[in-house]
Amino acid sequence: MYFAFLPALLPVLVERLDMSLVQVGLLASVMGLSAQLTQPLFGYIGDRVGRRGLAIAGPLLTAVSMSCIGLIGSFPLLLLVLILAGLGTAIFHPQGAALTSRLAGRRSGMAMAVFAAGGNVGFGLGPVLVISIVAALGLPYTLLAMPIGLAVVIFLAAAVPRSADVTAREHSPGPVGSAWRLPMLVLFLVVMLRAAAAVQFTSFVPILLARRGADLMLGGWTLLGFSLAGGLGGLLAGLIADSVGRRRVTVVGLALAAPALFLFLRADGVVAAVLLTVTGLCLFSALPVNIVMAQELLPGRTSAASGLVMGLAWGIGGLSTSGMGALADHLSRTLGPTAGLAGAMDWIAVLPAMAALLALALPETGPRAPARRG
Repeated sequence: MYFAFLPALLPVLVERLDMSLVQVGLLASVMGLSAQLTQPLFGYIGDRVGRRGLAIAGPLLTAVSMSCIGLIGSFPLLLLVLILAGLGTAIFHPQGAALTSRLAGRRSGMAMAVFAAGGNVGFGLGPVLVISIVAALGLPYTLLAMPIGLAVVIFLAAAVPRSADVTAREHSPGPVGSAWRLPMLVLFLVVMLRAAAAVQFTSFVPILLARRGADLMLGGWTLLGFSLAGGLGGLLAGLIADSVGRRRVTVVGLALAAPALFLFLRADGVVAAVLLTVTGLCLFSALPVNIVMAQELLPGRTSAASGLVMGLAWGIGGLSTSGMGALADHLSRTLGPTAGLAGAMDWIAVLPAMAALLALALPETGPRAPARRG
């Protein structure tokens, strides 16, 4: 929820701090670097020393940092706040995913879908919450969002059982041999391309809508619809993946997301709302499935595996926002601000199409995986 404050407030922050689209892309990239690229490190630490404490500390840091975003008066200070908020996210996610799998047992696919759906719902509610506060009281009052995060941190400390924690000291089995490396690389690239599409879309679609004359709140509702659809897609994928196969769910979802995203940028009204829903549902459908696939490829290192596909892959994918911003600035000089940004965003649809082709090379894992001989 707090992580989603940034894309929702970008139209206001662009005007207040007089930022270019290159700087907008840099903000998303820097936040992605701190939030995603460090996740494997924190996952490794969690596997070694325990996960529960880290899972509680991460949301605290993010909630406090992002609630202060309305007080920022300079671009460098905004970068610093986003780095701190990103680190809080990086601390939490690998531990949360690993604890989810451990508590779920054989229902890990569905449990991970619930975990991912929670993130999608939060990412959707964040823009609506923060824009409502800013519209009613002004930008400095983003501080009023902080008590929600503090309450959740207290709840986590009370509700997460200490018995759910596990570390490498408890002799969890590790991956055997090197057969996991190529499948993990393919899975990493698939998630990276999906992440690039998602981060670019959520970073620039509120600005595109504002340039088309839409109200600021419409950008928030758009991100809400996109995220809720993504959460629903993850739940549906978690339900059917054990029956039809995790690779098939991944390929089909990404293949359908590409044309839906492309057509959304050309639609309006009810048609745009339908295409937005289809895009979110398909683009995020295999996200929890892919997290479980990574954990199955690296048994006994579930926090580190989760950090690779939830963190490092998403962080590298998010770096592409700077390039997208540069392309949009370039096209805007010749086509105009609105047409230039829309033309640059057309290229986002290429990313899930590429990911779908790569996903064809993934092995099947989990219940439908072929039995190993010998």
